[in-house]
Amino acid sequence: MSVSRRDFLRIGSLAAAAVATGCGGGSNSFSPVLTDFGPPAAGMIQPPELRSTGGRLVTTFNISYADVTVTTPVGNRRARLRTWNGFLGGPTLRVKPGDQLTVQLHNNLPPNTDPVPPDHNTPHHFNTINLHTHGLHVSPDQDNVLINIEPGTSYTYVYDIPEDHPAGTFWYHAHTHGKTAMHLLSGMLGLVIVEGGADEVPEVRAATDLDFVISEINLSGISSQPPGAEPYQVPDYVVPSPFVRADSFFLVNGQYQPELTVAPGRTIRLRVLNGSARNTMPLAIDGTTLNVMSLDGITLKQVKPLSEVRLAPANRADLLLQFQTPGTYRIVKKSFQNGGGAPTPEVVLATVVVAGPQQNMTLPSVLPTPAQLPTIDASEITERRDLVYSVSNMNGPMIGNAQASNFTINGERFDPHRVDQTIPLNAVIEWTLSNTSGAWHSHHIHINPFQVVATSTGELNGFPLTEPIWLDTVDIPPMGSVTVRQRFPDFKGMFVLHCHVLVHEDIGMMQLVNVV
Repeated sequence: MSVSRRDFLRIGSLAAAAVATGCGGGSNSFSPVLTDFGPPAAGMIQPPELRSTGGRLVTTFNISYADVTVTTPVGNRRARLRTWNGFLGGPTLRVKPGDQLTVQLHNNLPPNTDPVPPDHNTPHHFNTINLHTHGLHVSPDQDNVLINIEPGTSYTYVYDIPEDHPAGTFWYHAHTHGKTAMHLLSGMLGLVIVEGGADEVPEVRAATDLDFVISEINLSGISSQPPGAEPYQVPDYVVPSPFVRADSFFLVNGQYQPELTVAPGRTIRLRVLNGSARNTMPLAIDGTTLNVMSLDGITLKQVKPLSEVRLAPANRADLLLQFQTPGTYRIVKKSFQNGGGAPTPEVVLATVVVAGPQQNMTLPSVLPTPAQLPTIDASEITERRDLVYSVSNMNGPMIGNAQASNFTINGERFDPHRVDQTIPLNAVIEWTLSNTSGAWHSHHIHINPFQVVATSTGELNGFPLTEPIWLDTVDIPPMGSVTVRQRFPDFKGMFVLHCHVLVHEDIGMMQLVNVV
């Protein structure tokens, strides 16, 4: 087990080493604890990396409040956030197929003082925690988001990554129902990278491999209160709409609008995660083609050149970027109509400064798709099911003294004691995902990816859908639909499907799935 930084000398940046400490009775119990993200660097610093060695990666997340300095649109501000190991964001976990990943969680947050409400979909007990490895195909008994790790207790997650697991970019985040949005808005997220596959393509191997973790931070009153109001905090979910959009801003790898320097003609592999709790992000770079090599960790047959790629909350895209002309380029989140109200404004996420001697690197013409994920033919389908995402103003949960809107799937809010979908092992289901509301909903199901075969708009993630595309999260357009096909191999057990607009999921837009 080792802790390391990416080598940035190739692009004129140097990230400081992460410091790890550990204790235990032997090599199998050594558990590094991340203690620092390092000082600012000349370029866009990277999250610390924890790499597996000898088929194992063991690490510890101490969950606690911490006062951190956050660079925001209105300057540096001190914030008190729920954190992994006392810092904004989390480390990148690098593993290989067949590895075992162990994450020891110690919940050091203060005790919950609020009572348990009659409706489970009323947010409560905000210091209760758990963990989800988003996109990993592992046993639901191991990726268990149905447990509650209470303050003052610990839990160890052990993930056995299959030998044939697809290589790609996945991620982890806190996933306790009713507080998922709050925890993500505190920056409790990080990447999981499964190595192999397309990493060995010569043109990809030669690229500079960079994380680009977009997080949304929401600090109550930061848009209107002076610095003397510090420390700012993420508001508790105790009113129907606690997360004021004017108080939200986006960070990349924990930094506000970082700058990256790269030589002209050099290939950059940017592992982009939309880690926002609620924002769909159309991404573009001034005058530059986005060469998409994978979506949601699943490698495409060949690089897809796009001027813009739209990422739903939780979507990932691995981009191969080349800048041929010296200058400064903006990486932007374009304006988007998420739902009711005005469109979200265009936001600069980062800038790229292109300078130095020309490098003439090439892009791959073909890519190796995962052999374990062949296209799902219509003849494989064993049954068809419908999921209808709906919103109404009637009969929603009470939050504080007000009634929230009613966010449902198939007319029901989440009930942890009701199984909504019982699925036989090895079933192949074609789902029709419908949206009867005027807002976007992002469908995500744990454990197994799905293949998008049709949309009501004829496009997916901002490009024409001309062939099936593997994802684990998909945006359903307002008053529209998406058709997906999904296999359920390997694992029995309980898990969930839900809207990954987490302010919707937290108050009911989720279902319990049981594969039997």
